[in-house]
Amino acid sequence: MTVSEPPEDTYAGLDQLAMRIPSRHEAAEVLDIEDAEPIYGHEAQSLIRGQPVLITGAGGSIGSELVRQMTLLGASSVVCVDRDEYGLYRLQLELTGRALLTSPAMVLADVADRHQMDRVMAEHRPMLVFHAAACKHLPLMERAPAQAIITNVEGTANVTAAAARSGVSRLVNISTDKAADPSCVLGQTKRLAEDMTRRHGGPWMRVASVRFGNVYGSRGSFIETLAWQLGHDLPVTITDPGMVRYFMTIPQAAGLVIQAAVLADSISTFLLDMGQPYLLTDLVGRYAKAAGRGAPPITVTGRRPGEKTAERLTGYRELPRPTSHPQILAVRAQDGATAAGIRNLVASARAGGSPDELRAVLADLAGSPVGAAA
Repeated sequence: MTVSEPPEDTYAGLDQLAMRIPSRHEAAEVLDIEDAEPIYGHEAQSLIRGQPVLITGAGGSIGSELVRQMTLLGASSVVCVDRDEYGLYRLQLELTGRALLTSPAMVLADVADRHQMDRVMAEHRPMLVFHAAACKHLPLMERAPAQAIITNVEGTANVTAAAARSGVSRLVNISTDKAADPSCVLGQTKRLAEDMTRRHGGPWMRVASVRFGNVYGSRGSFIETLAWQLGHDLPVTITDPGMVRYFMTIPQAAGLVIQAAVLADSISTFLLDMGQPYLLTDLVGRYAKAAGRGAPPITVTGRRPGEKTAERLTGYRELPRPTSHPQILAVRAQDGATAAGIRNLVASARAGGSPDELRAVLADLAGSPVGAAA
């Protein structure tokens, strides 16, 4: 098999790639939604103003937007935790125009390290924690379930336990629509992360998990791939012509996560109203039009293991109910996996258990229904 050489500039730097992603205004145009900053009620403003906040995964798309919103809402301090040095560098550069990385608010740490999380929480004593750190790429997690378990399950347990021990009053775990009737390792580990979050909640620390779908323009997203392929005159790849996904902008998602923090009651999982789903083939056309390009050729590659044609925010046993916020629904969390089962799963992942065995145990613990990937 002969592989042709890619265009000369195919390996252009990430900064060039970022320049090809539409602005926030263009994102709103592609999604046909209003381009507006989040609007916070009195309760959300009061929750944040004057409070020390800690955000894990702060260098990521949602995490960095949460940092910006916390600053705008008047948090007394915002501690940014990430294991990605470059993510912290870019975040500080965008926030301050400098990236000296000497501030104690920029913390290089891995949520999978329990001792690190204990030290970070004890040193900074946040009152509010937003846990956005996660492994999120579905096909990679299918192939590396141990890493998904260590980061998404054990990491969440470490963060929530350390937060409870240090006196945090409220914690929000960022989940995903893939946790509803999960058919993939990513969704299964995030479903167990919801369980771990709920276990540490109570009157001493109110907790909540928040599920939502795709965030337009986030790092490593379909839109980033689309931008790259369109910018290099390559065919756009889609795994299934019937693939449907929900999308919202990064400020929309971060704003509603903050609103959900107000509602945290330690027994509910919150679902963000994502509007109408988009057929990905339609989204390609919308994006090309916003970028001033003609309709590109599309290559269908086939669905990947664990991938659903359409995602939904609720599982088959979950009944959504309205909340006091018109764009947030809630479901009462179902009984999850046993603590012993999760401990054994993490121990197996740490001990080098085989991917097939880990995937089988994950599916059992997360209660994945038969045919969930349909």
